[in-house]
Amino acid sequence: MKSKRDQLEIIMDVMEVINDGYGSKSSIMKYANLSNTLLEKYISILTSKGLIKYEDGHYKMTEKGIALLEKLRKIRKLHLELSELINSVSEELY
Repeated sequence: MKSKRDQLEIIMDVMEVINDGYGSKSSIMKYANLSNTLLEKYISILTSKGLIKYEDGHYKMTEKGIALLEKLRKIRKLHLELSELINSVSEELY
């Protein structure tokens, strides 16, 4: 079983959902797998940092948010590659 998501993973999940066009609170809760309390917390953080905006009844990504999401995707990809490399080295050593 996978451990709990950390704050950065939750932020990325919320941003991915919004970026995919699911900007209503109920959609974000459903697709990012969050309670209403956690949703409110992360929406507040992302809005205050200018990464998302509320417009026409939905949350939308800002340019700043899209740029950050790209960086987070790179981090996730590099983390996966590093984990695979570590596993490969471990198999060779042990």
